[in-house]
Amino acid sequence: MAGPFALPSGTTVRFVLLIAAVTAVTALTVNSVSAALVLDADLPRMADYLDCLAAAADEAAARRAEDPSVFIPEPFEHGCHDPRGMADWVPGAATGLLLLVILGVYLALPPWRIARRRYRPLTGMPELSATLTGLVAETGVRARVTFLAEPLDPTIAALAFGRVGRRYVVLSGGLLALSAHDRAAFRAVVLHELAHIRNRDLDVGFLTLIVWRMCGPPVLAFAGLAFLLAPVLQGAAVVLVYAFAAQLGLLALLVTLLSRAVLRSRELYADARVCRWEGGSASLRRLFESQDRATAPQGPATGRGAVWGLLRAHPTPARRLAALEDDGALSHVGFWDLGAVGAVAAFVHQIVAQGPAGGGFRGGRLPEHLPVALAAGLLVTAAGTVVWRAVARGSALRVRAAGIGLGLGTGLVTVLRPSGLQMLATLGGKGLSYVLPYAALLCLAGWALVRWLVTVADAWQPVAERARRPHVLSALVLALSAAGLTTTLAYLLSLPNLVVYAASFIAPEVPGALVLVGSTVYLLGDRLSTVLLPLLLTGASIPLLGAALAGRRRDKGLGTGFGPPKPVARLVVRLGVPAAFAAAVLNLVLAVLDPFPEYAWLLLLALFGLAEVGAAVWATRDEAPLRLVRGLVAVLGCGLLGALGWIVLVKALTSCLPGGMPCGPLPDVGQVRVAVLAMTLTAVPAWLTFAGVDALTTARRRRRPPPPVPGPLHRPW
Repeated sequence: MAGPFALPSGTTVRFVLLIAAVTAVTALTVNSVSAALVLDADLPRMADYLDCLAAAADEAAARRAEDPSVFIPEPFEHGCHDPRGMADWVPGAATGLLLLVILGVYLALPPWRIARRRYRPLTGMPELSATLTGLVAETGVRARVTFLAEPLDPTIAALAFGRVGRRYVVLSGGLLALSAHDRAAFRAVVLHELAHIRNRDLDVGFLTLIVWRMCGPPVLAFAGLAFLLAPVLQGAAVVLVYAFAAQLGLLALLVTLLSRAVLRSRELYADARVCRWEGGSASLRRLFESQDRATAPQGPATGRGAVWGLLRAHPTPARRLAALEDDGALSHVGFWDLGAVGAVAAFVHQIVAQGPAGGGFRGGRLPEHLPVALAAGLLVTAAGTVVWRAVARGSALRVRAAGIGLGLGTGLVTVLRPSGLQMLATLGGKGLSYVLPYAALLCLAGWALVRWLVTVADAWQPVAERARRPHVLSALVLALSAAGLTTTLAYLLSLPNLVVYAASFIAPEVPGALVLVGSTVYLLGDRLSTVLLPLLLTGASIPLLGAALAGRRRDKGLGTGFGPPKPVARLVVRLGVPAAFAAAVLNLVLAVLDPFPEYAWLLLLALFGLAEVGAAVWATRDEAPLRLVRGLVAVLGCGLLGALGWIVLVKALTSCLPGGMPCGPLPDVGQVRVAVLAMTLTAVPAWLTFAGVDALTTARRRRRPPPPVPGPLHRPW
């Protein structure tokens, strides 16, 4: 990949997450406050409603425990009526007002700053003005740039600011003095400010500061006030206010950390742009080394310093020096990066699902699947972009830590939502027993997603290197990935409600961990075509499509370095056709003999599963990349073709014999659907078995000593 600017930068990803978090802050605050002040839903009525819900849940659980056949009534049948109304204009008006305030501050900030700081135009310095004009032309900055001076500031500093169409760069008095005896350092500082304009992150920086000052400390103070006022209330309303305070505090913390990360990231990318312009980092390195010696802490680093580093608006000179040595540090991915992605995506899902004033969109005009679609798009696109950048730049990518962070961030927000805490607090706290298993499940899912995104990036990277607009290509690939994973994310986010329901009404005496496992397996079996099938097809098709396009370019000789080995198996083997035919014939023989009538269907599925494992092992007996993905394709092909072949053979045997029904061996639409469901049911355990076998064989190959390298014969003396 040519340079760190071919793909969307880390600054862009963090800024998108920041805007999503600010939107969630606004919606959560407006929904909660308007429910009490605008929609005539005062706290006593809300507390009565929540108490009624808790009593209804307790009564229903007791009745269901005595008689499992008892129907669970709806809350309104117990006289529980939600006092909140539906006013679409309240959140929209608040969001519009916030945007108008931000726009007004953005437009008024440049002239206000010039007047307040008493900046002066550069006059009487024709040589310096010509130098600055030459730097603007040299860097290719197309915006209109006006240079100003702050002569009373003795420090060596510069600042770029302004609005779209009118940019300013102010030079301090110390920097103007530096231009007389150290032109290289002066040039590096000015180029750094011009790099902000060239990177188009000038507005990003100032909008970040504006939204943080509006939604950071004020929201945190509001959350603290809500936390202190919660004990004044009574009943179930206490849980609701505590949940509101916890979520608001978490959002304020996210806004603060993301805003600081955006500001630090834009500085590092501006340094990278200067290095690209200059063809090296000598001038910047000399400048940062002098700053590092002046600001180096006395004594060893402490944990307080690490926390302070997260709150810094500018990276330390040591951090900037490390980024100059290795620009792969710009694409570092770890626990906290993807933890923020998961938390913001879960907040977006919750806020959009609640709808106006927390009433939800089920009775509104917006589609029911919009919340999870937005959350999946944000999660997969943001996580995929940072992972793709790390793969393209060869940066450090801690897959396990990043996946755990993604899962924990999503799970924390999901469990802390008001309805989640309300369910946890009712029924004697029974809902608490599923929290740790659910967190472990989300961490496993997050790790699997990060591993898969790494595979996607590896497969598509050769194609992106030759694309004219690699950022557009990456966006399209990740958007397709998000569309295929939407139903899986919806399943994971809805699982807590379903598990708590099962733990309360269906299996009240069973431990929460067992209820979670049983509910997960049962719901997956019930949603084969809506959850598992899109997941399997997406997991196999996206990487293979990238590998196929990269192979076409390699075969045409359009790209250098396209050298991974090709699969040695033929196409019919890679699709699992021979194993499918063998499984269909064997199952037909067993159907005719019928040795175990009571286990006929179980034996049928078991034989198909074994054939799928064999097909995957047979198709991947080489050193070509994407072994797990190619194994999944063989599993799916063998499962589908084997089931269809078995149906054809059975119909031919029963209808095409003399004296039988009219011969019609081709399967109809219903039988094709049965074959697809059978393939989906057996594909997951078969692929997991193949993955385990492949991991063991790979570990054995790595432990083997390498073969001896032939060399000259040495005769012993």
